[in-house]
Amino acid sequence: MTKLFVHAKVLIDGVSDTPKFDQLISIEDDKIKAVEDYHEIQENVIEVNTITPGFFNCHVHILYPVGFDSKKEFSLIEKIFYAQKHCREYLQSGVTFIRVVGTEENYDLQIKEAIQNDVIQGPHMYCAGKVICMTGGHGWQEGIEADGKDACLKAVRTQLKSGVDLIKMMATGGVMTKGVEPGNAQFSVEEMKVMIDEAHKAERKTATHAQGLQGIKNALYAGIDSIEHGCFLDEECLELMKKQNTFLVPTLIQP
Repeated sequence: MTKLFVHAKVLIDGVSDTPKFDQLISIEDDKIKAVEDYHEIQENVIEVNTITPGFFNCHVHILYPVGFDSKKEFSLIEKIFYAQKHCREYLQSGVTFIRVVGTEENYDLQIKEAIQNDVIQGPHMYCAGKVICMTGGHGWQEGIEADGKDACLKAVRTQLKSGVDLIKMMATGGVMTKGVEPGNAQFSVEEMKVMIDEAHKAERKTATHAQGLQGIKNALYAGIDSIEHGCFLDEECLELMKKQNTFLVPTLIQP
């Protein structure tokens, strides 16, 4: 049994309304066993100024640097180096969980497996693999193109077969795809509903890239679980999101 004690001068536990001070955290076999007011003990104690729960980053594209020029083409080896760099920096900044919402060739699943097998260090990962988009729609270069309900159903089942944790679809255009208008709706309500229902049947959540208002509404009418970006939400969208418990992941940039 491996025992470790940590003296936190400030502890933010994510549950209490206010921070706690001078706390002693007892850890056995990598699990927290007790949190109590600090008292002297005979064993070695690690001194830490502030402890918080691990942070979540809920919108990640792990293979590219943030804010990259869309005209730049990265080789696979460059993408691997960036992925490893990002995994290290997430841990160093206190991010212990990331939600990866789009990666070519389902590479995020392979990175997740490498972390689980201690090949590299990184946060826990929740992966969407390849996004699903209409033919020529946002993300088509690295996603699965599908048109019509049958093709959309097939795309979801293909991704579920690959072992993804969630299904990501594209409700609107985006600024990082040449020739695509970010404000335009892409998948129809019917196409997205087929994908969402199939994902839910397999107990998977769904997410959608959605910037323009009509595309956001289409996704909400179809029963989406989360709106990514949501640049032009209106009051109707907010009321519907509240009613059906749809989350907004606003993000800092709009890819």
